Amino acid sequence: MEIIRTLIPTNLDSIKDFRNGVLESFKEKQMDSDFLFKTKLVLDELIANSYKHGNEYDESKTIEAVVISDSDFCLIKIKDEGDGIDYVYQTNRLSDHGRGIKLVYSLSDGLVIRDNTVAAILLKNQDQSLTYNT
Repeated sequence: MEIIRTLIPTNLDSIKDFRNGVLESFKEKQMDSDFLFKTKLVLDELIANSYKHGNEYDESKTIEAVVISDSDFCLIKIKDEGDGIDYVYQTNRLSDHGRGIKLVYSLSDGLVIRDNTVAAILLKNQDQSLTYNT
């Protein structure tokens, strides 16, 4: 299991370096190219939302990023210093509001949004299913 945890300064170069580092680590493990592409999109959307909407481009703020990966799944958790997300899934596909979260929702196998934190789980084997214990 690999755990990557870091605080990213709210600037585009640091964000890009983090994303590229995660993807390079995954490439070294010879992960499937479709899974790498999906991971890149989810990382880009979640971090971009934190950069723009959460931290509002404020370079004095940081973005906490956690990526946990093993042979079965990848969990991506992004937390910013904003007030949080007030998100209700809208069916209007032409709406400008929430398109990034909608994309992450459609690409991920599980999505949790709480306050200023978003976590997405991506299963590496599409035949797997999520099991919840009650």
